[in-house]
Amino acid sequence: MSDDTSEARLRSDARRNRRTVLDAAVTLLAQRPNATMQEVADASGLGRTTVYRHFPRRQDLIDALFEEVLREAAETVNEALASAGTARELLCDLGTRVIAIGDRYRFLDAHPEVRDRTLAGENALDGAENPLEEYLAQAQQRGEVRADMPVTWMLTTLRGLGVVAMVEVSAGRLSVEEAGKHAGETCATAFAAR
Repeated sequence: MSDDTSEARLRSDARRNRRTVLDAAVTLLAQRPNATMQEVADASGLGRTTVYRHFPRRQDLIDALFEEVLREAAETVNEALASAGTARELLCDLGTRVIAIGDRYRFLDAHPEVRDRTLAGENALDGAENPLEEYLAQAQQRGEVRADMPVTWMLTTLRGLGVVAMVEVSAGRLSVEEAGKHAGETCATAFAAR
């Protein structure tokens, strides 16, 4: 076996191990947000050394999980855009989809720095090549959403409302489905062209 093949196999194993740790952490931390790195290693079925090779500190694991939230959010936005009808339908659909992701990663609520980064706009919904930003700008031109409201404000509102909706879910005042529906309809109504 050549070195290239052996090296590629090792990289493949490392990616698989990293994915295994992340998946185990999501499941475990959803049940026990304060689980230790040893417990994450046990849940992953990998040795502690392997887990620490990928995530030397617990904060490294939390940061990687935050990146997973962003990746899933970007995929969700792209899926919603691909099946979008009207801007209203898109916003209602996004509310439900985004709150479902928030619920899956609810354990990150124990890490306010993650919420602060999200509210500060450090997420997949920002940037020059943001497909949702492009869609909303085009929807403004089509007259589907308010032209007097900056698209960046709409994105900030979507983020903030998502965080608040998850607070309501965590407090038991709304189900994930209800929170998603309310968040989507609130944005759709607020952003509708007048």
